[in-house]
Amino acid sequence: MNDGCRIQEWARQNRHTLTWVAEKIGYSRQALSEALHNNRISPRLAAALFEHFSLRVAPADGSPVPGDVGEETQGGSAGKKASPGRRGRTPGSGGGPGESKLDPHREEIEYLLANGSTQRFIASRFGTTESNLYNWMKKRGLQRKKTDE
Repeated sequence: MNDGCRIQEWARQNRHTLTWVAEKIGYSRQALSEALHNNRISPRLAAALFEHFSLRVAPADGSPVPGDVGEETQGGSAGKKASPGRRGRTPGSGGGPGESKLDPHREEIEYLLANGSTQRFIASRFGTTESNLYNWMKKRGLQRKKTDE
């Protein structure tokens, strides 16, 4: 099975259309379809498939496969080497808790917590789950007011 067929099969198994794959990698659907059907994979296409989906395919012209040990990948910073099997963010790249749909409602949530509203009520009011609200509160140091009964 050639690489073009392999990519098409991968897309089918993962319920992706060629149109969707083409949009993700910045190709036209027609150009991607022709390249895969004719097994004419350019180095640029091979790099895009690796960068977006971690799919390794050999370019038709025999140039190095993106992601091989010691090869630079497109889109990376100069001097950085690709490390096979390692994906995701680099250590220390986080900047604390990210944006949440609850952030714009923080004052109202603090008011409801101070007045003894339950987390279940607050979560349903803002269209989220109790566990999401709990995690959001924990990251921002908020607590529900304890009631003495």
